[in-house]
Amino acid sequence: MKKSKIILIVFAVIILAAVLTNPSSEEHKQAVKSVINQVVQNSISENGSDMEKLGILFGSSLAEKLIENSVTRDNYILFSITKITWQGKSKSIGYGLFGNVFLSEKVNKAFNNDEINSYENTLEAVDTMAVSVDTIATE
Repeated sequence: MKKSKIILIVFAVIILAAVLTNPSSEEHKQAVKSVINQVVQNSISENGSDMEKLGILFGSSLAEKLIENSVTRDNYILFSITKITWQGKSKSIGYGLFGNVFLSEKVNKAFNNDEINSYENTLEAVDTMAVSVDTIATE
């Protein structure tokens, strides 16, 4: 077989693999949710009172609803883009390729910052998460 045919076959296999493994919309949402869940787990382990833990869990369920309604996927067949829409503005926050979703470091920093994790009042933490999402969407 000629070298050019082998290269063409390899290229076709790579393209086919990219198409077949392009992450779904649910996988994009799950990637963002996993960042939030990590923040919640860190907060639960740091805060001692049962009421604080309950408040943190309640706040995380609110954040998950926010994600469910504001995170979308733009499908480009070979890859996909994770987008978040907040107050009518949309921003790309990651991409999906070969079965994986990669989020921007800005997302990880926004949700993992010490300001969110240090709140005793869960509603303040949820408000701060919303502001962090707003900052990402408007940059």
